[in-house]
Amino acid sequence: MTYTVEIAKTFGTDLSSRQRAATLRLDITTQTAAGVKPVTLDFAGVRTVSESFADGAIAVLVAERGEAWFRQNVRLVNLTPSVRLSVLEAVDERCRSAEGAEA
Repeated sequence: MTYTVEIAKTFGTDLSSRQRAATLRLDITTQTAAGVKPVTLDFAGVRTVSESFADGAIAVLVAERGEAWFRQNVRLVNLTPSVRLSVLEAVDERCRSAEGAEA
């Protein structure tokens, strides 16, 4: 069973709220805990994603559950180059911060 979140329809085309990011993160974890794999996040129509949204929705999951878990359970599709860059930067920053805390 798969599950798709149409990000633009659910959260809008310009994403910046940590609260909405937490809602998305909870949806992802709820679906994967129920055995839904993968959860697909469809970014079609999304124009901008703030670092705080990308961090709260995606980077937190990568840092907490690991890259392997994320790759097995979550798919990101239809990202524009700028949205992709925002997501990658947030994940990189979160993971580097987590590594620094462990040292």
